Amino acid sequence: MQSKIVDEAKVPFSRCRLWRIMDLRHTSDVFEQRGFQTRHLRARTHEMTSSDHHLNQRLSLKNQTCTVRYVGPVVDKAGEWLGVEWDDPTRGKHNGEHAGTKYFECLSSSGTAASFLRPNQQWDESRTFLQALRAKYVERGSNSNSEIVYISGKQAEEIGFDKFAKRQAALRGIHVLVLDRMRIRHPLTPKDAVDDREKISEVCAGITDLDIRYNLFESFEEIIDLCARLPKLRSLTLDGNRFTVSGDYSARLTGIRNLSVSNTLLGRFEVSSLVSHHISGVGTLVATNNEWRDTDSITGTILPDVHTLDLSDNCFTSLSGTRGFLGGDVRSIILKNNMITEVIEEAAMPVQSSAFSKLEELDLSRNSITSLNFFDDLSKHFPALRHLRVTGNPLYNEMKSADNKPLTSDDGYMLTIARLPHIDTLNYSKVTDKERLNAEAYYLKQIAIELSLAPKTCEQSILQNHPRWNYLCEEYGPPDIARKTDQNAEDPNIIAARLLTVEFQYAVDDKVLNWTEELPKSLNIYTVLGVVGKRLGAMPLSLNLTLETDERDPIGQHKDGYSGPQWCESDAESDEELGAKEGGDSGDAEWIQRTVKLIPGTRTLGTYIEGREARIRVGRQTKDDLY
Repeated sequence: MQSKIVDEAKVPFSRCRLWRIMDLRHTSDVFEQRGFQTRHLRARTHEMTSSDHHLNQRLSLKNQTCTVRYVGPVVDKAGEWLGVEWDDPTRGKHNGEHAGTKYFECLSSSGTAASFLRPNQQWDESRTFLQALRAKYVERGSNSNSEIVYISGKQAEEIGFDKFAKRQAALRGIHVLVLDRMRIRHPLTPKDAVDDREKISEVCAGITDLDIRYNLFESFEEIIDLCARLPKLRSLTLDGNRFTVSGDYSARLTGIRNLSVSNTLLGRFEVSSLVSHHISGVGTLVATNNEWRDTDSITGTILPDVHTLDLSDNCFTSLSGTRGFLGGDVRSIILKNNMITEVIEEAAMPVQSSAFSKLEELDLSRNSITSLNFFDDLSKHFPALRHLRVTGNPLYNEMKSADNKPLTSDDGYMLTIARLPHIDTLNYSKVTDKERLNAEAYYLKQIAIELSLAPKTCEQSILQNHPRWNYLCEEYGPPDIARKTDQNAEDPNIIAARLLTVEFQYAVDDKVLNWTEELPKSLNIYTVLGVVGKRLGAMPLSLNLTLETDERDPIGQHKDGYSGPQWCESDAESDEELGAKEGGDSGDAEWIQRTVKLIPGTRTLGTYIEGREARIRVGRQTKDDLY
């Protein structure tokens, strides 16, 4: 074995780091790129004719996998064509429609998931499970004649990689297999397939976790037959495969506890049937990015053993959309990146009450929650909820208080805690007793502000939106509510509420001059005289001001001319009787407008006037006008 001395100063830092990568899947690729001698299994290609293709066939072209959805002619195009749906929905040109004709339906809702291809493409050749296993874990690391690299006299860790490759060759001590994107198929009929199954059972007896994402399986029967050869298998990842599920076979896997069927675009009924009939005992089910909606059919078997359910990256708008999966023992639901706006639908309430009774953990990050009332319903239907995540919802972006003041996201999280009395963590942060006390006190204050801004008649309708009102009042005492008597009353702090509209009237030489001024309530009478004097071109103290009110005073008329006070008798005689005794008639009384003289001084104008309008009569000072 040859040795090669490398000067460390001349080796790029990134290359030094790459030599220390111990992951078998990546290390061989890195060494190959850097010039090391490793065996490389080249992907063989072959041509097919249209007779070699069938519906739902899985193919790979330049390492891009697809499913055949149509075989036949296309209008205005010569020859036979394959209509395929790509696993990558952005790779295609259309959705199965060409020139106004719909040739096939895609499972994906994307408008660019489909293409038409000629059958005689250079298709990538598929592999069996054992071929993929050898290519990934054995052959690419079996070359023991590669050079040993030294850096500053120290042997690089390639030798560690070499030892690890030998262990992988025998798969001793290996419990996790990752064979994603290896173009695997598992044929069920040929004789060599039977021999392969026996070898799989021999070399993979200790495998507990299998990841076979994005391969070329066409039916779930292939997967069941493959996994049946792994007696210790506990975790199975099938993400990105496009296989069909039918009830024509009765095989069952009993040891799998964790199952992932994300991005398979299987329907909810198909997944429910798959788990209940073929993989019993699944505790954790991951079914993300399958385009599931609330309106999808929910007919199927409820999965009683599932305790953790991940439905992220789907299209649910309410939590009731998860019905059809949940048994009574579900503990955790992850619903990130959906479109949830409400907790539960009215029609679904009886169904969901038992399904959510034991739920402890809920992840609603990056949904469409816009109202704090959402959490009141959450507390009602999820009595055991202890852990909640709600970051990334639009509710916390532009929150405002009851009096229309902007709130921060931290204020929003406080109000969330206050509405959920039993949660222990919010967004992975523990809710302490002090935080809960502050949150509930703040929430109580916000309710009081909302009540103070509304008339008494609206109180009950407001409190219906705050079901914790009675509890908070008992715990912290009822708050003081300074309710405005007039719903339309203006804020006393605004400028308009501090101004008076005064109509002045000045009579001189049989002429009457009228004008209107807007004056602050805080002006004293000296200043008002100055304003009027300037308007009339007169000295302020040569004028007098008389405020005319809307009130009137009676003037009694008596035959004897007496106009002093009238004394009331002690007995309960009517006004008519008293008037008769005094020789007068109540109908003869006259009424005059009450007026108030505004005496020059520092008293403010606002203390004389109620309301925002007034009439003031202006006159000239006479000798009798002595203040």
